[in-house]
Amino acid sequence: MKKICFVIVCFLPLLQAIGQRVDLDRFSFSVNYRELPQFPLDSSFRTYDFNCQLGPLMKMAIGNESPAERLEIQGWKWLAANGHITVQLKMEDLIITKSDISQREEIKKDKNGNIVSKKMFYSPLLTYTYAARVIIKDYTGRQIDEYQMVNRSQNFTYKGTESGSKIGAANILLNMVFLTTQVSRDVLYRTIYQLSTNLTRQYGYLEKRVSDIVWIVANKKHPEYSRFRSNWGIIKNALFKINTNEPIGSIWEEVQPAIVYFEKIRKQYADTDKHDRKLRYASHFILSKLYFYLDKPELAQREASDLILNDYDSRDGHHLESMANYLKNELAINNRNTRYFPLYTQSFEGPRNVSLYSGQ
Repeated sequence: MKKICFVIVCFLPLLQAIGQRVDLDRFSFSVNYRELPQFPLDSSFRTYDFNCQLGPLMKMAIGNESPAERLEIQGWKWLAANGHITVQLKMEDLIITKSDISQREEIKKDKNGNIVSKKMFYSPLLTYTYAARVIIKDYTGRQIDEYQMVNRSQNFTYKGTESGSKIGAANILLNMVFLTTQVSRDVLYRTIYQLSTNLTRQYGYLEKRVSDIVWIVANKKHPEYSRFRSNWGIIKNALFKINTNEPIGSIWEEVQPAIVYFEKIRKQYADTDKHDRKLRYASHFILSKLYFYLDKPELAQREASDLILNDYDSRDGHHLESMANYLKNELAINNRNTRYFPLYTQSFEGPRNVSLYSGQ
């Protein structure tokens, strides 16, 4: 009996150590947020019109199609004419600098690595240049921007559909007018798509649903296992409910109990040993991400700095700091204190009868 008691006494410190050990699991969550313009214009500007000046071959390539509605600036409304800003795209025709036939050999092997078959595939290959210039003006005629989007010094390639016939690929190249027309249409719409992406990033309001990660306690024997995961659940569920067109005051109130918990355990587990530092690291990480998505860049920055000082995986702290600084600058240049506000493009009107939401 004494031997049994002795063994139990000896194992107690080991069991306590296992219980205090902190293992972390990577946990994904989903959140919706809005990116603000990199180069904000007048806060009343919310409509645009778009026109293309095309070379003869480009015009022939699109036929009766109208590319005017293909440009999209997210968070703005397209008008057929008389928008707050006018975007003009000047496209010069393609010039084919080289035509060739691309070859690809497909080899199949058996499980021993022996070649059992070979097959050749051929496709028409074009090298070409074109030019595209962008001019942006507001409705008063003031020029906002002008730049060369694509210039003739850039070379592009087009690879047609593969076939098993070299003669078939060569025949496609013989009908160069048809092929060039087809490529011209693709190039035009691809350029408009890229322009849409650029203008949305510069002047628009891009809504994004992203997957992000945090670290949570994985060791079921740790006394904080259930409470840690439960409070993270409060935050995860609250972030999932964010609507970019609605204020986030109710979300902020919902996560307050979880914030209190994560701040409390940092004081409770304040030792310098590795496992306490890991627990504090996970807490700082969660709160920094939370504050970032709830438009509290100063608080996000504070958590990131504390994570660095905690001296466990400080590289993550520097990354979180850069996120917080980016958000702080984004809000400042847009003269806003939040990324979440009503933005219903269907209600926007042109400059002659402005009735827009432009509040903070």
